[in-house]
Amino acid sequence: IAVGIVGFYMAWNIGANDLANAMGTSVGSKVLTVRNAIILAAVLNLFGAVLVGTQVTETVRKGIVDPLAYVTTPDTFMYGVFAALLAAGLCVTVATHYQLPVSTTHAVVGAMVGFGLITKGLSVIKIKTLSGIVLSWVISPVAGGIIAFLIFQIIKKSVLDSDQPLKSTRRIMPYMVFMVCATLVLSLIYKGLKNLGLDFPLSTALLIAISSGIFTGLITHLLLRYYKPGATVTSKGVREYDENMDKGGQYVIVEKLFGYLQILSACYVAFAHGANDVANAIGPVAAVVHVAHTGIIDTTIPVPIELLLLGGVGIAVGCACGYKVMKTVGERITEITPTRGFSAEFSTATTVLVCSKLGMPVSTTHVLVGSVIGVGFARGIKALNLNVIKNILISWVLTLPAAAILTMIIYNVVVYFI
Repeated sequence: IAVGIVGFYMAWNIGANDLANAMGTSVGSKVLTVRNAIILAAVLNLFGAVLVGTQVTETVRKGIVDPLAYVTTPDTFMYGVFAALLAAGLCVTVATHYQLPVSTTHAVVGAMVGFGLITKGLSVIKIKTLSGIVLSWVISPVAGGIIAFLIFQIIKKSVLDSDQPLKSTRRIMPYMVFMVCATLVLSLIYKGLKNLGLDFPLSTALLIAISSGIFTGLITHLLLRYYKPGATVTSKGVREYDENMDKGGQYVIVEKLFGYLQILSACYVAFAHGANDVANAIGPVAAVVHVAHTGIIDTTIPVPIELLLLGGVGIAVGCACGYKVMKTVGERITEITPTRGFSAEFSTATTVLVCSKLGMPVSTTHVLVGSVIGVGFARGIKALNLNVIKNILISWVLTLPAAAILTMIIYNVVVYFI
């Protein structure tokens, strides 16, 4: 019961801090209000956690500390996991207070390392697995930044730098919708719905995903073909739609259209975030629940759907508290417009979902911040707020050792009183 409560607290922290990963850029570009962003993020995080969360949960639960080292001391294992979850949650709470988007994955992994060190020493730490996770923390933001940079460069050259941005948008947006929809559907149905008893082979999943992408792309093409913006608000006031309006007026309409695509990609990020980050709260809880019921530590433990639901609800509840961190990601790193926000969010969701399928608990925070930096860098280094980026990087470095040390302290306190 105690570890379940702490697991829920950890999930709440994930929602409160990592909401910025899903919706920060949408709020920063004024595409979504804070209220609507919170509702969307909460619902989609919950679905991602329950439908796709199992596979990554396996890695976090038994991938860092060797559970077989505690076969003769199951109580030690339970106390240690309790201490690790509480320590990780407290670290994220402090970061949220200071409006810093830290990695909850970082905090949990650091706490689990601290738990292993204080109970059994370095011998129980799976160095190879830990090295792979740490390496993914470096690779994933770089990958996210590169993909976001390339996507924005495509939009910039094909649309924003065009003589007729609105006409170019009508031409390129169906392909963007195809790409987003096909990727989202593929990530969902290929080994993603095992909890519902659905497991499509790759060939079938690709066929369904491509068909869905083509269908939505064609619908988008037809809608844009007959799209008439009507009255448009610009810096010079309200003006009526005109096929020959200047580029400044066309930019306003183009950004408005990309705003809809950004909302779709933001929903995509929120779903991916729930799929990947629920493991941080529920992975350790699943292990403790099994030990508490059986007294046995196994290497393979099924994760009950009710625990995924507990984590998903905790993240959803925490979403309502994440608006301050949202501003850091959406407004303080670089100026975000719908075209830049779409580039960052689609890059983030793709990177996170690929890693989720591979069982790698990457940091959504790392990927998104890397993606936002990537789209900012596309406009030159001066477009980035380097002081904010520096503070974020420092908080990332401090999270892992802070969580490890705090875990050791809490573990000693728990054991002393018990």
